[in-house]
Amino acid sequence: MTYRRVPWFLLVTLSACFVMPPVAPTYTPVDPAQQRAAYAQSLGYPTRKTPQELEQTIAAQTEGFELTGRPSELRLEAPAPFVFEGVSGTCYTVVMRLAPGAAWGPGAEAGLRFDFRRPEIAGSGGPGVVGPGAVASVGCAEASGPITLTMAPTIGTDPIGQGALQLELYRRVLTRAERRRLAEDRERQIAEQRVFAAQQAEREARAREEREAAFAAGRAEERSSARASSAASGPTSVSVTIRSSCARTVKVFYGDTPRFGSGTTSSVSSNSVSSRRFRVGDMMWVLDDRGEGASTVSQSTRTIEITASCTGLTSR
Repeated sequence: MTYRRVPWFLLVTLSACFVMPPVAPTYTPVDPAQQRAAYAQSLGYPTRKTPQELEQTIAAQTEGFELTGRPSELRLEAPAPFVFEGVSGTCYTVVMRLAPGAAWGPGAEAGLRFDFRRPEIAGSGGPGVVGPGAVASVGCAEASGPITLTMAPTIGTDPIGQGALQLELYRRVLTRAERRRLAEDRERQIAEQRVFAAQQAEREARAREEREAAFAAGRAEERSSARASSAASGPTSVSVTIRSSCARTVKVFYGDTPRFGSGTTSSVSSNSVSSRRFRVGDMMWVLDDRGEGASTVSQSTRTIEITASCTGLTSR
């Protein structure tokens, strides 16, 4: 057998041909069907429960309730909202059963979301789909008016079924003691919300004061450094001409921050020219309607001008 020697440049070329390019990561979208199947399993497959389980759920959810009004019916292919007139102090539960020949669709496998809107609040009620039907509580009305109940798939947008769904409305009037407890609970929640809002406002005010105090301390330190520097290199005070281009008299403050610092409050007339002696590092503020500094100058200058907007300062 004869061996032939392969040139080195061919080996390099061949090896380069077999280099695998890096594989870019790919995004795999979530499959709604798989997500729905997993959720249905976690709930014990709501649509597969037996008629007996449905009747047990209905009995438990309507204990102490009475059937009111006439049964209603809607189509699962395009379920319309179920609307009825609610009365203050009355609790309501809606019972649903599949009509003969009707069946749940893929959209109902992981259960349905039953959303309600009462005159005073909106929310969601259950327990939801149970085998060949469903039960949805809309709670106890605190104000009279129309109550609307809608249904939609918990996951995805697939059809929830086909055929007719029969609805029955059950109600229970609260006793006087229950109404009192409900009102007390509502007042307690309102009071808690007010306390929380007051505490939050206090925390925000304290944080704002701390920020402003820290700012004032920082400015004081800067002025101290400026004065020390000027004491070593030159005069400690300068004469400054104050001009006003504002068409009205404005309030000014000479010193630290108006809220926390020490200083002097004064005023400057419209279109005036005056003179004032400053120590190097002193500050001058134009005050707005709230008495807070709108702008400041903290350097040794010869001229300070109040701008025509009456809210700012320029220095030269």
